[in-house]
Order: sequence, then C-alpha cells, then structure tokens
Amino acid sequence: MKLLAFLCGWQRGGAIPRPPGRLSALTLWLAAFLSVLPTWGLAADNPTRSVHIRGSTTFGAIVQSLAEQYMRSHPSTTVVVSGGGTSRGYITLLDNTADLAMVSGAPSEETRDEIDRSGVKLVEVPFRRVAMAPAVHFSNPVNDLSAIQLREIFTGRINNWSSVGGKNAPINVYIGPPGDGITNTWHEKVLGDAETFTPRARNAELEFRVAGVGADPFGITYLATESLKDGALKILSVNKVKAGADSVLSGRYGLTAPLMFVSREKPSPEVQKFLQFIHGLPAPISNTVFALPPGGR
Repeated sequence: MKLLAFLCGWQRGGAIPRPPGRLSALTLWLAAFLSVLPTWGLAADNPTRSVHIRGSTTFGAIVQSLAEQYMRSHPSTTVVVSGGGTSRGYITLLDNTADLAMVSGAPSEETRDEIDRSGVKLVEVPFRRVAMAPAVHFSNPVNDLSAIQLREIFTGRINNWSSVGGKNAPINVYIGPPGDGITNTWHEKVLGDAETFTPRARNAELEFRVAGVGADPFGITYLATESLKDGALKILSVNKVKAGADSVLSGRYGLTAPLMFVSREKPSPEVQKFLQFIHGLPAPISNTVFALPPGGR
C-alpha cells in the first residue's frame, strides 16, 4: 500500500496534489492489482464452507453439541443451528434456506402436502430416538397412567382427575402446535390416526407448556424427557413403567420419538461430510437419547 500511496502522489500531512496530467496506465493497473490482492489470498487460503441446520427444538441442543464437535475437527467449516420446529425444518429445505432439517417426527399433513406440491425429494437420515412422557405439576398425587387413560385424557373423554385417582378437579390439557414433531409423534402413538386432541386443549410451544403446567396443579402435557433438564415437572410412568435407559432399551417402554436429519436428494459435499461424522459417533448421546432399534426407527 505504501507503493500505491507513493504512485498516487500522497504526502503525509498534506492534500493530494492534482497531477499535471492523467495517472499513468501503470499506476492505475498497480492500484487495481493491489486492491484485490488481499481478497485473492483470502479466497485461496480460507474457502468458505458452511452447513445450515434448522428444525426441532427438542433436537436442537443435541445438534448444537454435535456441531461444536464437528467444527473443532473441521475448523474451516461453520455449522449454524437454529430452531423453529420440525415443520419449519422441512419447509426450509423446500425454500433452500437450510442444508439440513433436524426433526423429531414426521411432517404434519399440511407440511406433507406442501412437500408433495414442491416436487422436491427429501431423504430422511435416522439418527437416534428420544423418550416421551406425560408430565404434571408436582402437587398432583397421580404418579401413573395407563395407555388407555392417556388416550382418553388427551382426547377429552376423561376430563376430571378423580377418574384416574386424583383430586376432584378438571384436567387441563396442554399440547404443542401442529408443526411440532413431538406433538405429531405423541398423537400418532398415544391417540392413533382416528382420534383428535380435545378441543379444550391449550396450545403452546414447549417452553410455555412447561411453564403453564408448572403453574397449574391440574395441568398435564407431554414432552421429550431430554427437554426437561431442571425437574420443572413431575414425569409420570405409563402402564407402571417409567421412561429410562433400561425400560427403553429393553422395549418395555415404547413411547419414543425419532430424531432424524432430513436433506435434499443431492446434499452438498460438506453436508455429506457432516452426516458421515455423526454416523461415526458412538451410540450413547445422553441418558434420555437412545440408540436406534433394529430397523432404524
């Protein structure tokens, strides 16, 4: 840059003098060359590579940890992780604003229709599974519900705690939004395709459901046990079996949701490297996230 300043006639502490004629062709060429030289060096030494991942709030903390591990061993790559919900993860693949979706269930019917209309082929990459469980306020005396009682509570056919061994008080049901992967999987496994959530249910994102039931002695919701880090709610057993490593891995507890990555049909080389990395990890991730069962789901 000193050479450029000299050629342009710059003098420290003074104004730029007007040259008697036009700058020489050599001066202009050197100025242009020197101005782009640093950029050339940067591009050659540090090619920009990134992987953008969006989707499930439940899956988000796990993927953020995986991203940090990956970036430590691949310092030239940036992995950006953000939430928005399972359905949002699917949609970002359609509008090309993310490279991977992280999901905790199948897409909602509305999202599935949008995927079909787009013509974009998506590929599911099973990763792990997470336990789901019903959760209530700590003051609630109920500790266990049968699978049938769960279905009847979330459909609204049982609407008083006294019917399941609790106090004579109405049951306040809290559910997640339709685009929530855990909500979709809970509906599939607890209610079944022919049933719907009670119309009296209070609909809220996970954070607000936990806060709502945490302040409501007569509330009930469901969540991935991975999401409940601080013991804010009481987890109920189902059919006398509590969610845990032994019960899930033995198959005695079946309320689990898939944790999957979803990509477009032909992902970028960097996305392929990231997926190869996560598949090389040992099976245990945490006490509430489990290896895939035979068959991958």
